[in-house]
Order: sequence, then structure tokens, then C-alpha cells
Amino acid sequence: MNVSLAPELERFLNEQVRSGRYSSPEEAVSKAVELLKETEEAESRLETLLQEAEDSGPASEMTAQDWADIENEGLKKLRSRKSV
Repeated sequence: MNVSLAPELERFLNEQVRSGRYSSPEEAVSKAVELLKETEEAESRLETLLQEAEDSGPASEMTAQDWADIENEGLKKLRSRKSV
């Protein structure tokens, strides 16, 4: 496959290879395509989640207890990560 890049992108790509970040232009392009794929998959998943949320019906008002529960769950996850 041959790919043509805009001059500024080609310069950037070559600089990444010269700096040692990537061993070849092919490796850098492969990484770029992997990141594009991950981004597309994440956007698709987000769209699915947003549609599920919309389909679930009207939102309800968050209570102080709801916020406390969210905070406690976040703190619990943070503590478990620190203990690893």
C-alpha cells in the first residue's frame, strides 16, 4: 500500500522516526491506524451508550444520597488501585 501524506505530516512522521520513537515510518503509520481504530470503536461505543440512556426514559433528579454513593464508589476504586 502506498500512502501520500501532506508535507507537514510527512515531516512530523520522519521526525518521530529520527527521534527514535518509532523504528520506521511503517511502524509509526501502523500505530496511527491502531489509534484511529481505537478512537472509532470508542466513539461507536459512546453512541451506543448514549442511545441506551436516551431509550431508558426520562432522567430522574439526582439526590444527595446518589452523589454520596457515586463518591464512595469512586473512593473505593481509588483505594483498591493504590493497594495493588
